[in-house]
Amino acid sequence: MSVLEWALVVGINGAIIGFGFWKSRGPQRSVDWFLAARSLPWWMVGLSMFATAVDSGDYVAVAGAAYQQGLPYISAWWIGLTAGWCLMTWVILLPMYRGGMYTNCEYLEYRFGPAARVIAVLIQLQSRTNVLANVAFSLYLTFSILTGWDANTWWLVVGIALAAAAYTASGGLKSVAITDSMQSVVMLVAAIVLWWSVWDHVGGWDGLESRLSEHVASGVLRSDVAHAMTHVGGTTKPGTPPWLPVVGFALVMSSYCVINQSQAMRMLAARSIWDLRMAAVVASGVTVVVMWFNVTLGVMGRAVMPELSTGDLVFPKLVEQFLIPLGGGLTGIVVAGLLAGGISTYDSVGSALASVFTRDIYARFIVRRADDRHYLRVSRCATFAVIALSFVYIPFLKQGMVALYLKLVGVAVMPLLTIYVMGVLTPVARASGTVGLLVGIACGLTRFADPLTRRWFEFALPDWWINIWWGYLWSCGITAVTMVAVSIVRGWISREERERLAQGSSLVAEQRSAVPGAAVAVDHAPSVDPQEQGSDWLVVSRQMVSQAIADDGVPETESRPWWTAPALWTILLVSIVLLLNLVIYW
Repeated sequence: MSVLEWALVVGINGAIIGFGFWKSRGPQRSVDWFLAARSLPWWMVGLSMFATAVDSGDYVAVAGAAYQQGLPYISAWWIGLTAGWCLMTWVILLPMYRGGMYTNCEYLEYRFGPAARVIAVLIQLQSRTNVLANVAFSLYLTFSILTGWDANTWWLVVGIALAAAAYTASGGLKSVAITDSMQSVVMLVAAIVLWWSVWDHVGGWDGLESRLSEHVASGVLRSDVAHAMTHVGGTTKPGTPPWLPVVGFALVMSSYCVINQSQAMRMLAARSIWDLRMAAVVASGVTVVVMWFNVTLGVMGRAVMPELSTGDLVFPKLVEQFLIPLGGGLTGIVVAGLLAGGISTYDSVGSALASVFTRDIYARFIVRRADDRHYLRVSRCATFAVIALSFVYIPFLKQGMVALYLKLVGVAVMPLLTIYVMGVLTPVARASGTVGLLVGIACGLTRFADPLTRRWFEFALPDWWINIWWGYLWSCGITAVTMVAVSIVRGWISREERERLAQGSSLVAEQRSAVPGAAVAVDHAPSVDPQEQGSDWLVVSRQMVSQAIADDGVPETESRPWWTAPALWTILLVSIVLLLNLVIYW
């Protein structure tokens, strides 16, 4: 890379980070750091949700996964993310939003008890630090090729991680959301620049199919692999039904939206339910566009260089082959987008995991009564700690970043997704959450036992059990069945209690009764753990954001044109996504 291109990389991202530092000036309360005082407009929340979901790991890992899996992988981003964001903003997140909550783990204690809350925090720490490791490994792969520094490139990656942690710890969610919105524009431009260069080289869609056919004829690719490269209904694994990977990928990304605090944190910071739901439309729409470029980039990479040792090399190799020879700053723009994606995920996941540690572990069980500044300091320190923890995963990523992630998701993430959905939509017993979660995790762990049973007992577990796609369905189904069984034995929650939890009214009542000088509260639901009423900071901080919100998120004195209805845009977006996935590209 030339001096001009490095100047673009440093200048673009340096300016964005500097602006984030500048916006974080002034005194801060916990409600500012964690939720930006619940003041974010729909477009900022939506762009920040997108920038958090699509990181530098997704530039490299998504292209690598598409290189291996083909076009079916796009269903994870088009169907999975869209479904997950809609599920959150229309159903699952509403009790948390109305109850003034800061984290999605808080809801689990009110619905299922403190054990479910703690287990959910541990699952988030595992799954999100895994994602941060993907980001670090992606930056390493790309910068090691561009700089030629080999192993010394890790020092650059560590420096980037420290810089992201520093401005995140300083500004909290507001500065992070602002920088995410700006970084999302850089990421979009970067995706288009590299994609267009490769698209022109292969000769468009017809040229892509022609090259793949040539590789089949020469014996380089199997015919089913070549078919999967350009069809969502294709599969690269013989014997797997075409619909199964699509459902599996959709479940993976839906679970990402539901259990992930870095997403919930942004949604809970929306200034109204209308902004919350429109943010999901913005995030989904931008993701559909950007991930078309990123996924098909990996597909085109398979046509250009079909015999790479690992798919994760395809993105940096395409940059090296197609952009560096062109010069003119193009490589700098793409690398700036890659770096912007990495920084946006470091800041997002860092602040999110810091919030669940501080509120759901530290303030809930360790130090229950301290002032606001104390918990802000803890959150800032935790931001550095969780980013450092992510580097533990690096040695395990050589099998492929997405491959490792997909295996781990089936263990604990799918059961956690199930108890969120069951908790909001059904009257399952309070005791069923922790039991169902533990049984689901045990189910997922058994799929890792196959190498041991082969070695020690000369017995192979059946494919319908160890296959990751079938495994997702088993994990969700067994968790749900366990919760129903426990509810039959222990009894279902009452309709009245379920309605109070759904509206968040019991949580608001608890806050009013727990704060000195507040009005006398009505009886709250028995699901509320009475011990937390002694935890003054958790209760008072929730009261800061509790407010009466109309069902449509619009003040009664304000009306909006019919064409701004979130339901209208959601239906339109979902229809387009399903048409593209299940008809046009099937």
